[in-house]
Amino acid sequence: MGSKGDGTTLDPLPADFFLFPRQNEGFQIPYFLTSEEEAAKVRPPPVVKTLQQRLDELSEKQRIVLSEFKVTVQGTEWYDEGMHDDWALIRYLVACDFKAKKSFEMLRNTTKWWKEKDVANWVCEKCLNNPNRHMMQFVGWDLEHRPVCFMSMRWGPDRSDPIPHCVSAFNHLLQLMPVGVEKWVFVTDFETYSHMKDSNLRVGTTVIKTIQNHFPERLGMIILVNAPSAFSFLWKLSSFAVDEKTKQKVVFWYTKSTPNVRNEFPKVFPPVLSSYLCDAYDRSKACELPASPVWYPKADNAVDGETQCVYRLSASSEQKSR
Repeated sequence: MGSKGDGTTLDPLPADFFLFPRQNEGFQIPYFLTSEEEAAKVRPPPVVKTLQQRLDELSEKQRIVLSEFKVTVQGTEWYDEGMHDDWALIRYLVACDFKAKKSFEMLRNTTKWWKEKDVANWVCEKCLNNPNRHMMQFVGWDLEHRPVCFMSMRWGPDRSDPIPHCVSAFNHLLQLMPVGVEKWVFVTDFETYSHMKDSNLRVGTTVIKTIQNHFPERLGMIILVNAPSAFSFLWKLSSFAVDEKTKQKVVFWYTKSTPNVRNEFPKVFPPVLSSYLCDAYDRSKACELPASPVWYPKADNAVDGETQCVYRLSASSEQKSR
């Protein structure tokens, strides 16, 4: 049985969608993740792209580099057939612009980190004890079949030592990728962001460096929604630690100004996920806990995801302006 952080008991949930047996009380579970039957309607096909199709995307020169790189890696004492398949080797080469020596160093360091620290088995002990400490929840897949993680500052107030939770969330997303999908998407709600509380450069750069160094070519997109100007300043300060590829994957969207989520969400997410995220932002803005454990589209305006997204955000803005 699943449960919420407030003790509400839920029917059994598909285990592979949830990191913890108890869910954050600010998280409203999308109905399409509440059962295998519903999930089957949104779950990607098991294979989106074959390895041969991925290899065909490489140039002849890149395939030669890959072949030589593979021989080199297989000859090391730390080679692991499960970790170092062709998909992984390609990612490390792409991350380093097919510079084999640099790719080798990155792969060796990550393998050492992964094995010595037993990263595959990391869990967030804080959230096991209290699921309301952090809020990083898988909420579905985008239009490219990439798993999507929703993060909320309001519902996840703990900012201390975020790496164990982040890494366990990253590993969870990896398990939700069909063959041929290699990246994830993060959507962050900045409601309640405090420059005094949340502007620790070291914490932010540590998370970014962990992604860059140990999860290369896994980040597809980070959508920062309603980030205040204070954070924009912080982002500029920390950008020295972020490589150019990562910078290009970060976008700033808003619920009132532009680029506006009403226009942008439907370009990235299926209609029902766009609707879910819009409702989640409405609740966060109003500081409202879910009225029920499971989210369903509003029947009166659920024509399609884009229409509902526009309606919900417009209605919210009108109410606040009165």
